[in-house]
Amino acid sequence: MNKLLKTTGIMMLGAAVLFTGCKKDKDEKFSVNATANNPEWGIVVGGGEFDEGTEIVLAATANEGYHFVKWSNELTDNPLKLVVTKNESLIAYFAEGNGGNPGGGGTSDPQSITLSGTINENTTWKDLGLPVDYIVDGTIYLEGNALVTVEPGVTIMFTGTNGGIYVGENAGLKMAGTAEKPIVFTGPTNNQNVGAWDYISITSNRSENIWENVTFKNGGSNSDGAVVWIENEAKVSMKNCIIDGSLANGIIVKGNSVFAAFEGNTITNCAKNPISIDSWKSVLTLNANNIFANNGNNTIAITDGAWSFENNDKNTLKKMPVPYYLKETLRLAGSQTFTIEAGTVIKMASGIGLAIEEDVTFIAEGTTTEPIEISGFENEKSYWGTVDYHSQKSNSSIKYVNFKDGGKERDYGMFYIAYEETRLTMENCSFSNTESAGIVITYAGSIGKVNITNDTYSNCDGGNVKVSGEYGKEDENGEWQDLISEGQTFDNFAAVKALVE
Repeated sequence: MNKLLKTTGIMMLGAAVLFTGCKKDKDEKFSVNATANNPEWGIVVGGGEFDEGTEIVLAATANEGYHFVKWSNELTDNPLKLVVTKNESLIAYFAEGNGGNPGGGGTSDPQSITLSGTINENTTWKDLGLPVDYIVDGTIYLEGNALVTVEPGVTIMFTGTNGGIYVGENAGLKMAGTAEKPIVFTGPTNNQNVGAWDYISITSNRSENIWENVTFKNGGSNSDGAVVWIENEAKVSMKNCIIDGSLANGIIVKGNSVFAAFEGNTITNCAKNPISIDSWKSVLTLNANNIFANNGNNTIAITDGAWSFENNDKNTLKKMPVPYYLKETLRLAGSQTFTIEAGTVIKMASGIGLAIEEDVTFIAEGTTTEPIEISGFENEKSYWGTVDYHSQKSNSSIKYVNFKDGGKERDYGMFYIAYEETRLTMENCSFSNTESAGIVITYAGSIGKVNITNDTYSNCDGGNVKVSGEYGKEDENGEWQDLISEGQTFDNFAAVKALVE
């Protein structure tokens, strides 16, 4: 059959479909626009204007030397049946060749492009309209000043567990998909298991590192690694991306790297953490409107213990949909103001804690409906260490915070007030599940400078409030009175304060 006769036959089929569709007697009409991605590669029939509820059929026929791949709504049915409910535009994607499905680590489709080695000049990976547009064999290195731009709708398949992309410090990777046409990274067709390929690693801070509507499927083949590595002071904007499946973490952030934005992302089915970060600077750039679910440790793991800022920096630990997991003691230093948002949950690793130095203004204010929780990664008595509190800032405030599972260092309790010049206002906080004391006060002289009210305790084996020093004063006759003996415990802070006022 020649091309003219073939085309005419399809047009007649399309016309027949339009007349035999099941129409509803409604005044409202909608238009369905159906086109080919390249009119020289194939034709599409069946579009037009229809009453609401009409059932229509769209048919895509490839010209000689080409084949149909999919519709722009990702369906592959051909002909495609639709019930008209709205104005709609659909594109039929055709490609060169006789078709064929990619198998193993490769594809029989002649239009799929295999990539390997080093890229050192600007390159655009176009949407070829194929189930797999590009095949990555091994690891690709983006070097020099190369910027690789990936178009919406592109699917990239790695050939095996060593597959990855490394972006050098001066290179860039721009991937701006859309909700309708996401960019997809995946493993070979015959291995759609978790860990089918390795990673995307980026070490540059170029402004073009914009990743939007990108799906990373079944990466993370290294059990100590991640699907996405952001390292060496890199900067990346990630919005509406999906990481689904990893033998380890979803994302690892290292070396003072930061997110220019981190919003609307979903990380699921990772054997370890959705995110692991070794720099507190990076934590500041996380936003709360993300989804982390069905991960082995569904926490944001933080492996750095130092957060020291100067020049009156104001830093906020935002409430996240999952707990923060502190794997090292966090030491707050400098003249910063450090704020923990209401509803934040912090899980501590065994034996670690929180140290707040003299010049830090510390504000942790939960509410009755959204308390802050500081507890152990495991729900065990005295699992983590202590909050070592030294702040001398009078506007430091702790409200509606639940401290539990701490006090591993028996002499310090869960909350340790360290110096005589310590300043603090604490209200409506609870202390529970410790073999030590809830609060330990080192210098009884600090009692008059600290105001703790409505404090509650349960299962504090070493006492609720313990004063580790001695305290006394002269009576009206000038004789010395011992009011507090070393190691004396009290039911609450008010009972302590009543003795020294």
